[in-house]
Amino acid sequence: MRQRDHPDMKTAYRQIRSMGTTMDLVLPGKGDAPADLLVEEITSELDRIEQRLSVYRPDSDISVINRAAFRHPVPLDPEMHLIFTELVAYHRETRGFFDVTLKAVLDHYLEHGTEAGILPERIAGSAGMEHLVLEGDRIRFLKEGMQIDLGGYGKGYAMRNILKIISGRGVEKALVSFGGSLVYGLGSHPYGDCWKVSVPLPGTTEPLVFDLKNETLSTSGNSLNNQKKFGNSGHIVNPETLHTRRGKGVVSVTAGDPVRAEVFSTALFSAGNQRAMEIAGQFPDLKVGCFFM
Repeated sequence: MRQRDHPDMKTAYRQIRSMGTTMDLVLPGKGDAPADLLVEEITSELDRIEQRLSVYRPDSDISVINRAAFRHPVPLDPEMHLIFTELVAYHRETRGFFDVTLKAVLDHYLEHGTEAGILPERIAGSAGMEHLVLEGDRIRFLKEGMQIDLGGYGKGYAMRNILKIISGRGVEKALVSFGGSLVYGLGSHPYGDCWKVSVPLPGTTEPLVFDLKNETLSTSGNSLNNQKKFGNSGHIVNPETLHTRRGKGVVSVTAGDPVRAEVFSTALFSAGNQRAMEIAGQFPDLKVGCFFM
């Protein structure tokens, strides 16, 4: 991600470990002191979001909802209510291919493998956004065993909030990469009209190349690490079939809003090549690159 510096410009490079990955920041024109202050503020916000949205923290808001929402409605504060309202809206907008209720399905595949046969009914029956109900400022699950995971949304939400912090500090040019799969180019490169970001494609030496200027690039696909976990499959479940997407593939999406980019890259990858392009064609604000093998 590191781009060549101009000899007359000081550029700060920083890394932050959060949400199970690394955030890299390139801050042209920033000295060490202001960059470090910015990192402190960003780190605090990332920790706050992780405490709310992580399924790996037993006391997070999402973990509390997963434990209780089938037994009784769980109150949502204004931030969580807005998040769930957005999740439901994106489920509709992506024709159902963005679905946060598939955690139990994926957990089953992690434990038993994707070749373990038909999913048990108690797991298959617990999946589906139609079983997640918002009742005013409360959330309720209609199916016992339903579990939600905001993995296809959380990094985008975090990036959206981080950009508010960065812009609020007067930063006009920056490159922010969240684990390499979610990248935002703020303003232009100091010595160009955009930030050029490439996405490697499996089985070819020709990458996808995107020019980012106040845009997010989100990439979803089957990494080698995930294929090792799931056996030639990935970690993204197709909500229609409840199977993980098999083989090699990459979907990259650019959008102004990091949440929108991450949601659509996840949804379009789960949909597969033909359905992905049909859905993407309905949204002229998105630039989409699909590669399936």
